[in-house]
Amino acid sequence: MRRSILKFSIGFSLLVSLPLCAFAKIYKKGNPNDVATATHPVLCLAGGESDDLWVEGWKVLLKASGGGDVVIVRADAGIGTYESWILNDEGRHNLPKVNSVTTLALTSPRDAFRPEAENAIRQAELIFFDGGDQSLYLKYIQGSPLEKALEYALHDRKTPMGGTSAGMAILGGIDFTAKYSPSPEIALVTSDLAMSHPTAQFLDLDRRTLSPPYLEQVITDTHFSERERQGRLISFMARAVYNRYADVNGLNIKGIGADGGAAYCYNTKTGQGKVFGIGRVHFLVGNTAIEKVFPGHSLDWFGQRQAIKVYSIHGSQTATASFNVSTWTGIGGTEKFWFVDGSNPVKPVFGESE
Repeated sequence: MRRSILKFSIGFSLLVSLPLCAFAKIYKKGNPNDVATATHPVLCLAGGESDDLWVEGWKVLLKASGGGDVVIVRADAGIGTYESWILNDEGRHNLPKVNSVTTLALTSPRDAFRPEAENAIRQAELIFFDGGDQSLYLKYIQGSPLEKALEYALHDRKTPMGGTSAGMAILGGIDFTAKYSPSPEIALVTSDLAMSHPTAQFLDLDRRTLSPPYLEQVITDTHFSERERQGRLISFMARAVYNRYADVNGLNIKGIGADGGAAYCYNTKTGQGKVFGIGRVHFLVGNTAIEKVFPGHSLDWFGQRQAIKVYSIHGSQTATASFNVSTWTGIGGTEKFWFVDGSNPVKPVFGESE
């Protein structure tokens, strides 16, 4: 995730970028003329932290753009540093060259109805969602022309796409909305809270926006190992089953958890992909029926200590390991089982077994 820079005047913005529309907050650097290039269907899911940590995955994305026009989508009023990081290769990573980098800064649902915003997405050869607040992305995009343009880019044009942190969170087929806080004093949903209250309002899920190929029954989570979100993602999966989606049950609900500094990039036609960066990406699938998921009781998904099958790959294993989301199988990684012991209705316990 790149650092934000707020633009306080149009004059200052002109010194560093070309604002296409002051109201839609669209900033462009590079060649002002659009180009059309041959692209490849790639999707990258990044767990957050610095993009320099998983830069080899960024090279895959940029190469997949064919050197075309990149659009960075943000859910705030700022402009990040992706423009210089990509165009000027500020990290000295030998990044593939592109025609331009545009920041599309959404500050309200109205922005997603601007023709300029829709056109930027429809003409992009690479679309990337920055971090921030996934509830704002969903609020601004849902039901808008911009959403239709994003769906067209993802499913019809096969435009390369990716997201980091909150940007990854909205790229599952089932999204944790982060619309509700556990309480006025507690802003973040931890694993302990999620496992203790798996049907609470603050575990709200949504399926209406951006379901990439092979991720229809997948929930994503970010900043994973460092924030100990294993129990949280399992609780999201259990909540999806509790929601009684017609195509979801305890044996086919899936999750992808990416550590900060790690990313999984896959071909959206074949499902085959690799992990890049300094951390791990974890691929989860339900392995047994859920014992208990209902109001007033903590989650109990024990399954004789084999409730969730997990396949983990570290970014250092790029040369030897891979995972295919179309078959949900991997090679070269590590397989284990996770579970939530909810025999204590007040304090459930996350655990793992070989």
